[in-house]
Amino acid sequence: MLSDQIQQLAEKEGIDAVRITHAGPFEGYLLPDSPRRAPHLTIPDARALIICGIYIGGFTLPSWDDPAIGRTSRLFLSGFFLDVVEPLQSIIGLLRDQGFSARACNGFESGGSILPLKLTALRAGIGWQGKHTLLIAPDYGTFLALGGIVTNAPLQFDTQPVKDRCGKCRACQDACPTKALDQPYRLKRERCLSSRIQEESLSEDVHRLMGNRVLDCEICQTACPWNHRHLKTPLQTERTRRFTGKVDSLSNFFRLSNLAKLSERDYEGFIGPYRTDIPYPIFRRNVIAALGQSRQPEAIPLLRSAMEEGNPEIRENASTSLKALESS
Repeated sequence: MLSDQIQQLAEKEGIDAVRITHAGPFEGYLLPDSPRRAPHLTIPDARALIICGIYIGGFTLPSWDDPAIGRTSRLFLSGFFLDVVEPLQSIIGLLRDQGFSARACNGFESGGSILPLKLTALRAGIGWQGKHTLLIAPDYGTFLALGGIVTNAPLQFDTQPVKDRCGKCRACQDACPTKALDQPYRLKRERCLSSRIQEESLSEDVHRLMGNRVLDCEICQTACPWNHRHLKTPLQTERTRRFTGKVDSLSNFFRLSNLAKLSERDYEGFIGPYRTDIPYPIFRRNVIAALGQSRQPEAIPLLRSAMEEGNPEIRENASTSLKALESS
């Protein structure tokens, strides 16, 4: 069966979770936030949605607790900051070879993703939505990067939903420093630290709260009990093992004193394979802000140098960071 071939290809490509569900409209609490992501706008006769997840729990740097190291997220280090795309190409090729239409979600294309991936995963029974609004899969916690395919192929569906197992737990809500989760199952994105450190302007309260975070935040995920075993001992997948060999070099690269010396060209060269859309000025602004929190003497000349730059916000954050550092 075609569905079995898809499962086999997914395993070969290192995809850890794959489910297939129907392409009907999303309704009720599964209603997507944008009507343009309705499957039939992509393929008018769409019949099936294939949702794939790659485990990213092992994409972490042990040095993240060091304030002199710039901190990001597992999702960033996995290279799937937006959508899982490349590992899906063999599945798309199979479907097209069989005469069917198939298209992958690709947040890098103009117009962004074409599916609400988390909602598709919920419908297909990969997991449930936690109070932090993230997908929780019983075997993988919140550490699945998602990708999706819309197709008109007649496939066998997975329709068994997973029961919500958050219960009375509110660990993620209590851990969020910006109170973006003051209501369970609802994220106030305008408060979320991940979103706020990617804004054009960095407020004083975010400057104070971000610590050594330069690109993303995982506070609610590290607090989630469903992730505790993954934080302690990540699953050993082929991708996890390959990443382990890069840990030492990445730890050196993410030292704030090194990040502060990156030119825009250096940044673009490094960031390219990680497939993110965070522009260099925002990245550099965050590095300068994190230097002030690092309490490292080596940060002082870097901050003084940044105060001479043309970007007014970088100058302002360098001044704030330098004052914080010299007064500590």
